[in-house]
Amino acid sequence: MGFVDSLMKYVCRGLLVATVLMAAGCETTRPRPVDPVAVTNDAPLIVNSTDSLEPGNQITITFSGLNTVPIPYSCRIREDGTISPPYLNEPIIAAGKTIGELERELEKEYVPAIYKTINVTIRTADRFFYVGGEVRQPSRQIFIGRITVTQAIQSAGDFTDFGDQRAVRVIRASGKVDIIDCKAALDDPTRDLPVYPGDNIVVGRRLF
Repeated sequence: MGFVDSLMKYVCRGLLVATVLMAAGCETTRPRPVDPVAVTNDAPLIVNSTDSLEPGNQITITFSGLNTVPIPYSCRIREDGTISPPYLNEPIIAAGKTIGELERELEKEYVPAIYKTINVTIRTADRFFYVGGEVRQPSRQIFIGRITVTQAIQSAGDFTDFGDQRAVRVIRASGKVDIIDCKAALDDPTRDLPVYPGDNIVVGRRLF
């Protein structure tokens, strides 16, 4: 009986080990459920910049729906992304929003705090930026989406043999001037700068 008992224990132990191994194998091949939150957080945010307003955009806001309404208001979106429509105490963030989103937001700001009802319509001017100086194809270009200074220069045929890549001037629509080292930006994209409508990119000539 002692031999039989030992044999049974050995067989049972073997079956237990086999069961555990099969379970582990099944666990590794079983597809894991997708975590929608994790996917959402890891996925890059896609923005259709051709529909979104940007700093430097020239816009005109018109009002309707009442007998007495503010006259049309024209402004350029500031570099910080804000505008200051009439009668509102605080600036409104416009950059990054579509025209429709900004229209609805302004209507909520005006109604009912200032007017009982009002309709807001926003129009934008054509959006351009300029690349000049020591580039192969100086030109005015249509702003159709997010673009950086180095990309804008490449779209203008790239630097001439005499172009100063170390100190490219970016003259903003507001009058502010940024200086960018395009050689460094090509090696480290975080040092590149965005281009906005109305910007003027000027590549100077190397001294030697």
